[in-house]
Amino acid sequence: MTEKSAGDVSKGSSGKEPRLADVLGLSERVVYYVAAVALLVTVGMLFVSAGESVLRVTEVGPLGTALEVLDKVLLIFIFAELLGTISTIVREREVKAEPFLLIGLIAVVRRILGVTVSIEQSLGTPEFTSLLLELGVLTGLVLALTSALYFTRRMEGRRESPR
Repeated sequence: MTEKSAGDVSKGSSGKEPRLADVLGLSERVVYYVAAVALLVTVGMLFVSAGESVLRVTEVGPLGTALEVLDKVLLIFIFAELLGTISTIVREREVKAEPFLLIGLIAVVRRILGVTVSIEQSLGTPEFTSLLLELGVLTGLVLALTSALYFTRRMEGRRESPR
């Protein structure tokens, strides 16, 4: 009989070496795990940096410190979403759009905070108009990403609960 058992499915034609797909699948998982470790190390460095920023409150002032820490915390959220995305990809073998929309939304909010600080400092300068325009574009981007996130979640809800 020439039928293969379930255990032989992952073997090559000689039955001894793994198939190329298995090797690539394992390689992909290794890359995801290495990327996750790199993200965790980066998050750790961001926490340390945020702590150092808090300790320098007397040099920079409370508002500057708060903005700097908020920027770092939002960056930590971005990395946390990336870690969650990697976890989902490894666990479910599926890439979903929602985490990337959240990452984009957080990144836009970070930029809005930066532009807002720059607008305060550029009142009465030629740069003021371009910063206002950028703020308007970023606001439109927030609306677009929020709409995309809403519709993505709505479509996921339809797939999970058939009518």
